[in-house]
Amino acid sequence: MPKPKPGTGDPTLVIIFGWMNAGGGPLAKYVRQYQALFPASAILLITCTFGGMTFPWLGLREARIAAITARAILEQDEAQVIPPDSSVEPRPRLLVHAFSNAGSTTLYHLYTAYATTGSSSNDPESAILPLHATIFDSAPAPFSYQTLVQGILDGDPSSTARLVVLPIAYLYVALVWVVVTILRVPDHIGDLAPRAHNDPARVCETLRVYMYGPADRITPAAAVEGHADEAEARGFRVRREVFEGTGHVAHARKHADRYWRIVGQAWEETLREVRSRGEGTVQGYRLT
Repeated sequence: MPKPKPGTGDPTLVIIFGWMNAGGGPLAKYVRQYQALFPASAILLITCTFGGMTFPWLGLREARIAAITARAILEQDEAQVIPPDSSVEPRPRLLVHAFSNAGSTTLYHLYTAYATTGSSSNDPESAILPLHATIFDSAPAPFSYQTLVQGILDGDPSSTARLVVLPIAYLYVALVWVVVTILRVPDHIGDLAPRAHNDPARVCETLRVYMYGPADRITPAAAVEGHADEAEARGFRVRREVFEGTGHVAHARKHADRYWRIVGQAWEETLREVRSRGEGTVQGYRLT
């Protein structure tokens, strides 16, 4: 994780939220691309375990460590760039990149963890993630029996592993269905997390980019578009990027040039918007 360098146009911090049980190799490719794109940025990679995805208390515990790290990096940068007695306006310093419903859920837990980790009661804005841009890759989507089974199976690509995991996956998803549908326990994956992302009181964004496609068997394109529509209706600035012929969290593999061009453009657009606003607000965040 490189030391943040103030004074560049790069984000101070890039937070990457991996899909469930993602291996170090696939996620490392995204880290390397971000290092090439934003060499001055610190990069925080947050993985999602099966336990953290399943049990909200465990997911929150895993997110708390990340929240402490993120706050330390951002506060160090703020102290270097904006002295306490300065009237310099805030700038976007954070880029968030979430993969699949697992990344979406971990980001949701980070909202709560960040609010309870070092925030000041005298400054309500310190309880939410600072002004940032968000990229959702193959997310979010509501609970679906079949797509959740498919998501679990896709984590075990070998035929032998799939045969072993298949009955466990169906049993697990059946249990989730009973808990969510019959017992009416709040669904933190397909309900609470997506709703939190569209809550202006919890999310301070300059721009949000959805990357998705009709060939994704786990996160239906219609679900992503529905979430994007709701985000726009609630005042968020949204950009949709549809990828043809690529499956779940696979858009960067087949369309690498386009994918990373979109990421770079999203950050450039974020900087331009904040600079053009001058005095005023971006999604409720004071710029002066």
